[in-house]
Amino acid sequence: MAERPEQGSNMAAFFNIVCVVAGTGTLGLPYSLAKGGWIGVGILILSMIMSIYTGILIMKCIYYNGHTRLASYQEIGQHAFGRIGLIAVWFFHTSIVLGAPIMYFILSGTEIRELTAAHVNIPAKAWIWICCGVVSIPFVLMKSLKEVSLLSIFGVVATAVLVGVTMVESGLDYKNHKDTIQYDAVILRNLPIAVATISVCFGGNVVYMHVEESMRYPRSWNKVLVWAMLACCLMYAMVAVPGYLTYGPSSESPILKSLPQGTSRKVATIMIVAHVLLAAPVLMTSFALEVERVFDISIEKRGVIKERLYRTVTRLIIMGAVGGIACLVPFFDSFLSLLGALGNCMLIYVLPIFFYWRLIGWRQMPWYELLWCAIILIIGLLGCVIGSIDAIKALHHDFTYGRPE
Repeated sequence: MAERPEQGSNMAAFFNIVCVVAGTGTLGLPYSLAKGGWIGVGILILSMIMSIYTGILIMKCIYYNGHTRLASYQEIGQHAFGRIGLIAVWFFHTSIVLGAPIMYFILSGTEIRELTAAHVNIPAKAWIWICCGVVSIPFVLMKSLKEVSLLSIFGVVATAVLVGVTMVESGLDYKNHKDTIQYDAVILRNLPIAVATISVCFGGNVVYMHVEESMRYPRSWNKVLVWAMLACCLMYAMVAVPGYLTYGPSSESPILKSLPQGTSRKVATIMIVAHVLLAAPVLMTSFALEVERVFDISIEKRGVIKERLYRTVTRLIIMGAVGGIACLVPFFDSFLSLLGALGNCMLIYVLPIFFYWRLIGWRQMPWYELLWCAIILIIGLLGCVIGSIDAIKALHHDFTYGRPE
């Protein structure tokens, strides 16, 4: 892992990770605690530790042969299990790098519609397309994550403001609910769906390869990852604990729906919209880089003019697909649960361990590390299977019976 003088700093990598990870589940955490009880805080910390461990494992897989660096998560799957591994990673990877921006646009369209309803009569679907149009500008113009890292800095600032507003507002509202709210330490029947939703909070594996590729000092990966995950976990706790403490079982996803109407809620809405505009390009650029690599869309292969033209057309098609899907799935919380159960549980918890065992081996691991891997696999598979079933049932109910406006 030699130094790369032309690439970005450790701080830029830190912001790229935090910008992607911290935004994917922040607003749904009080709802997760409402589903599973206070044990969700422990699940959050456990998820952080597990994601750090598997994030280190997956990076070892990239350099497993000691000579060359694999370019993507898909290549790791192919080297480990051939075509089956390639297809499996492609499916789960795509569900996240496209699913998370879809989730962002659903949230932004819904919240902007509520924010502007008294002034303009523009439906949520139209706002979704407007957000897609705004995000398409940096998505098309910025080629790699090195350029996108500037947006990540502002994305982290927007997320920090959002966390601060949510924490303060829910804390101030506590006095209005403290006498009527009852809490649960653990709700066993809802644990799988709670685990699935919380797993979204650490869904950064899909961009790790490209973030590490953009680092000048790749040997610093482990340190950068640990600090980024700790920062994310701190922000999550600052939203989850006050939110559940104030609203208890009635906590909604996103938590903005539970906050009292007023200026602070409007500020929070503006911040989440800002996060959409700044974080979505990071995930979508990761996906676009994979597509461009498959179709040899590079200056070396196509020349400067054709490379720019093909890249622009490809990314506009991707944005159109994301916007179209976002308009078909308006139920944010159920979609969030399905996204976490299906994609993140496999990519974060399950596949890195199987790939590491296949490429590097499990025999050199001490027994306690093998036991730790087994615990991660059990949690990941249970969250994937049971969480997906519950989330699909919720989505079916939403589409069949709808929800009150």
